[in-house]
Amino acid sequence: MLAIGTVLAGRYELLEKIGSGGMAIVFRGRDEKLQRYVTVKILREEFIGDEEFIARFRSEALAAARLSHPNIVRVYDVGQDGTIYFIVMEYIHGDTLKEAIKEKAPFDTKSTVNVALQIASAISHAHKNHIVHRDIKPQNILVGTDGIVKVTDFGIARAANGATMATSTTAMGSVHYFSPEQARGGYVDEKSDIYSLGITMFEMVTGQLPFQANTSVAVAMKQINEELPDIRQYNPKVSASLEAIIKKATRKKSDERYATVEEMIEDLTKAKNDINHNFTQVSSNSQRRTLRQPEIEYLSAVDNSRKQAEARRQEQLREEINQQPLMEEAMRRQEKQPSRGLRISKDDDFENEYEQAEPVKRSRRPQFSMQQKRNPRREEVYEEAYERGKERKVVVAAVATALIIIALISAVGVKAFGTKMGLFGADEKVIVQSFIGMDLQTAQEIAEKAGYRVVQQKQDYSERYDKGIIIEQSQEENAEIKKGMEVGVTISLGAETQEETPQLMPNVIGKTEDEAKEEIKQITGKEPAVSYEYDEEAEMGMVIEQTPNAREEITTASNISIVVSRGQEEKFSIVPRVEGLTQAQAEKALQSSKLKVGDITTIESDTVEAGIVITQTKQVGEEVPEGTEVSLVISLGPVADQTQTPQENQTTPGDTTTSDNTTTQTPPAQGNKTKTYTVNPPAAGVTQAHVKIVKIDDNGETVVLDEQKILPFSVPITGSGDGQIICYIDGVQMWTDAF
Repeated sequence: MLAIGTVLAGRYELLEKIGSGGMAIVFRGRDEKLQRYVTVKILREEFIGDEEFIARFRSEALAAARLSHPNIVRVYDVGQDGTIYFIVMEYIHGDTLKEAIKEKAPFDTKSTVNVALQIASAISHAHKNHIVHRDIKPQNILVGTDGIVKVTDFGIARAANGATMATSTTAMGSVHYFSPEQARGGYVDEKSDIYSLGITMFEMVTGQLPFQANTSVAVAMKQINEELPDIRQYNPKVSASLEAIIKKATRKKSDERYATVEEMIEDLTKAKNDINHNFTQVSSNSQRRTLRQPEIEYLSAVDNSRKQAEARRQEQLREEINQQPLMEEAMRRQEKQPSRGLRISKDDDFENEYEQAEPVKRSRRPQFSMQQKRNPRREEVYEEAYERGKERKVVVAAVATALIIIALISAVGVKAFGTKMGLFGADEKVIVQSFIGMDLQTAQEIAEKAGYRVVQQKQDYSERYDKGIIIEQSQEENAEIKKGMEVGVTISLGAETQEETPQLMPNVIGKTEDEAKEEIKQITGKEPAVSYEYDEEAEMGMVIEQTPNAREEITTASNISIVVSRGQEEKFSIVPRVEGLTQAQAEKALQSSKLKVGDITTIESDTVEAGIVITQTKQVGEEVPEGTEVSLVISLGPVADQTQTPQENQTTPGDTTTSDNTTTQTPPAQGNKTKTYTVNPPAAGVTQAHVKIVKIDDNGETVVLDEQKILPFSVPITGSGDGQIICYIDGVQMWTDAF
């Protein structure tokens, strides 16, 4: 068996085994390329040399991969790694519908309809792509934690326009969900999936399988012969509409079921809203079949004329007396054969369903010899008795006709059916198949269908096969044996465990991941489980924790794990607005945001005064890693006028110089004006902060706002002349704007 941790095709890592069957082992894996969990189904080793089986494995996987539907498990990849053949599928976080039924059944009507609609939608998509699933059952239906239902395992699916006869027993689905035509090995089409869905719905609403027996052959016989049990005896609360849908989907004759899955979906949709209405209809032909056909034919031929009726009775009497030995012989033959409860309907051909025959009683009519038949007095006595029991005689005649038909076809029909189901021909030969790699129950079911038995002879240890798996068999593959014989098998006890001397756990903290794995593997023979965490101090790839601790005793069965450093966790900051600030203010704002000041470039500007930031290289509000450099462009002021000669005591407009070299400000005669400013959060996630807004205008410096505020917000500011507005958030100057 493949070891956990094996990587297939350099991409799919096997994490844990989650299931196994007769032909494949299923693992939960991880797609290392796309970093997602997947389900990996791997063909068992014993089938690797079978080219025909491998070709079918690939073609069926590719057929399933063509299906893309929200209620069908997606197939991502089909591949080969050396001698390993595998299928990669979508991984579903959840459980099978079978487990849900065990825990929660019986389901209510609403839940059953919702689940059935999703399954039916998946089947409909497959049928539109000419794929018949052939193995619809709760075990092949997954219910995700999100409530989405997905159909999986198209392992025995077939193209609807291809070979649709049931193949070997190893390719057949679960007998409890078989359609009658599957149980017979007859023609299988889309209606077989409808039948299996109906049985699945029955199990959902009742918590029970409709047909149960000690052997799979007996269950198959019940699928063919017995009608569906009364649903209400298990769940009286089931709605009338849902009950009718289940009954129609599980009719024995395929032409009486839903013609398509789409019709079933239509009725299920109606049943969601109208729970007490019967949306299903039974055709008039199927209703007529519930009557006994021979009796109808006989009664329809009776004329009102007493003379004609009397003539018919006389003729009927002679025929029945002549046929009495044949009837008794047919009845004796039926009693000797296990299939005495089977008869073929007159409406059927050899490919249609078998029906359960009603028990037939022997005729109590007196036995007449040829001389007695010619005695008028005897005939008169019989005629009087016949008049009194006319209806009973008609029924007897009908049953006799049916028994004669059975006697005539038994040499063909019963032989063919009995041979396939393993009921007749005890001296016939059968071919033994290989059971190595299967569990005992699966092998017994397969052998039973083929007509022989598999029994456990002994148990032995095996390094190759898990506990409970068959490792040897007394008859080789393809050996010819008589029907009914036993094939002995040896069951694996798993790998033989030997007492080992405990070793001391090494100290691997501070070593690289590869070094730690190799050191532990040399002691235990397996690699430890690995997890990863960020660490501010340890370098990436270094071991920072281990379990067990150093120098504790360990064995090959110990659970060993290590934690490897991912390095420092990368943190992010929001770039503040520094345009319009002085260089010192800009540097302080960037440092407060845990960013670095990059290159400083100076240029002359006629519009921005000297020392003010004109532009910044990172966009305001951008999320960047902490420590990112933000370069600035600083203004040098306007271009200097080379023709102007500096003068001492030069004054600026609006200033007046006094004799003592002091300057007084003369406010310009300008009117007041109002502008509205918006204050945004300084970083993502900040919704509240202390905001201080300062106005500088012709009237001097004024604090407009200084309080805790919910961000963002807008504030109108009124002042006179030209000025500047400065905004501080939590003590840090965030921006300035002209007034």
